[in-house]
Amino acid sequence: MRIIVYSETTAATVGGNLGQPEYSYYFILNKYLPCLSQLGEVRQVTEPAAEVDQLFEEAAAVGEAAVFLSFTPPHRTAKGLKCPTVCVLAWEFDNIPSDDWDPSEPWQNWVKAIREIGNVITISDYATRVIRRQVGSGPRVVTIPAPVDPLAGQVTTTAASGNSGTRKLSLSATVFDTQCLDIDSESVTPKLSLAASAGHEQGSWDGRSVDWGFSSKAATSGQYLVGFYGEEHWGSWSKTARPSVIFPWSLSGEVEVAIELVGYGANQGKTIQVHLGEETAELVLQRELHTHVLRFAPGEAVNNLYFTGLSAEPEPGARDHRTLGLGLSRLSLRRPGADRDCPAAGRDSGLGAPVTTTLSLGGTVYASVFNPADGRKNWLDIVTAFVWAFRDDPDKTLLLKMSHHNRSTFLGDLFLLFAKLAPFRCRVVAIHGFLAAQQLQGLVAVTDFFVNASVAEGQCLPLLEFMAEGVPAVSPDHTAMETYIRADNAFVVRSSHQPHIWPNDPRECYRTLSNRIDWDSLRQAYVDSAAVRDGDPQRYAAMAQAARATVKAHYSSAVVTRRLDSFLRRTARPRPWPWRWFGG
Repeated sequence: MRIIVYSETTAATVGGNLGQPEYSYYFILNKYLPCLSQLGEVRQVTEPAAEVDQLFEEAAAVGEAAVFLSFTPPHRTAKGLKCPTVCVLAWEFDNIPSDDWDPSEPWQNWVKAIREIGNVITISDYATRVIRRQVGSGPRVVTIPAPVDPLAGQVTTTAASGNSGTRKLSLSATVFDTQCLDIDSESVTPKLSLAASAGHEQGSWDGRSVDWGFSSKAATSGQYLVGFYGEEHWGSWSKTARPSVIFPWSLSGEVEVAIELVGYGANQGKTIQVHLGEETAELVLQRELHTHVLRFAPGEAVNNLYFTGLSAEPEPGARDHRTLGLGLSRLSLRRPGADRDCPAAGRDSGLGAPVTTTLSLGGTVYASVFNPADGRKNWLDIVTAFVWAFRDDPDKTLLLKMSHHNRSTFLGDLFLLFAKLAPFRCRVVAIHGFLAAQQLQGLVAVTDFFVNASVAEGQCLPLLEFMAEGVPAVSPDHTAMETYIRADNAFVVRSSHQPHIWPNDPRECYRTLSNRIDWDSLRQAYVDSAAVRDGDPQRYAAMAQAARATVKAHYSSAVVTRRLDSFLRRTARPRPWPWRWFGG
């Protein structure tokens, strides 16, 4: 059999598509590929309208069956193909689009589109039930989820090892750790010295000259700024009276800092202070961008530079009411004596090999993995419920693996949340950046519970991947999760229906339903799960085993391959045309 596959998002474009409605189809396709490869020759196309039927005819010429799997929503699936077509659909809401809001695009009405396509694979039982209810019995609609198997290599989780003591997690990613921050109701600032940050070991600067830009066009745009507004074409304006730049590593000893700055309003011509650890230098802000070269020699390891002496009040009578103080365009670091004009090969833009940060984690550890730009994920509730559950307990840690190309998407919201919640002694760690397989295994291994608080899920691969390794969940049991979240493998969070929009509907009308999380139920689930982890090891071990068994029974590659084989062999033999006139 020849299996033709297509996804609008590719490896080259997935980074820029994170948070868009269609980006998850790329990951579903990647999960499917090993199973599909066992069933036939897989051919991936980039232009379905031009390529699919040609491949279909080539297969037919040698007596070979062919089928086209389009990993796209129905309205973006290629029309009018000779090749039998299957729409592989991820869906998480109470009904599918059924309105005709655009006469020029009739397939925006998914009921019409699916009836014409004729074959749909969904990745959850919930979605299959929703679609069958609306499209009738004509089209074939089956559930074949993206496969989830245990990670390659041996992952020893806390349930398997029985270890509830101190665990180490090493990450080549940017880490924002509340143990490294001074937090009060007015501000969140990095601590002056990493020596004050127990349980957090950060790699050191290798001494190579670095050069960061902070404009919207810069490769490192907004990645190291705290207390700043969003990037503009030239740089970023400060928001607070004590803005700072966080480095991806620690440094000590002599260093030369070149900063390109401009003052705003009353700050023009003003003398301000620049601090690197206990070292302080002064400069005068100019009316235009100006590069200031400063020398420091911090004795203790530090990972941030910050500014004081700014006025952070709106300029009287100005049209812009933001609290602008200084504008930062560029910052570079070098050791004294290094050539400031050295070739590019000798410099680091900040995007080179990441430095390893090692976290020491004790007590109960919770983790969640999500895209902070995805509004379904309720990640702010995950944080607030955690802090209210364990405000005075330093032995509770929440790890947030943020999957987004730009950390400025979430960092401001996260730090504002910390300030609102202060004071608290529990620990929250945000992790930003790609994790290699070994580091992902390490994240799973130190996690006691995976947390989900979404309003709707098409499948939730991160949750399933942790459960496959024996990590119980704190999660609601709505939408796709109704298949695998149960009281024997999770602490179930209550939810109720709320109005929602169809993602592809430009009218943004409330025409469907999602699920509102009961916040206090989430907080209580934290409390109850910690009590089991701390005081009932037998129940925790049983929940871990149940999590593994559930994923294996419903989502293993063996199960998925069998379902695909049966469905595709039937689909590759086209049904007679008249069926389309009678279904539903």
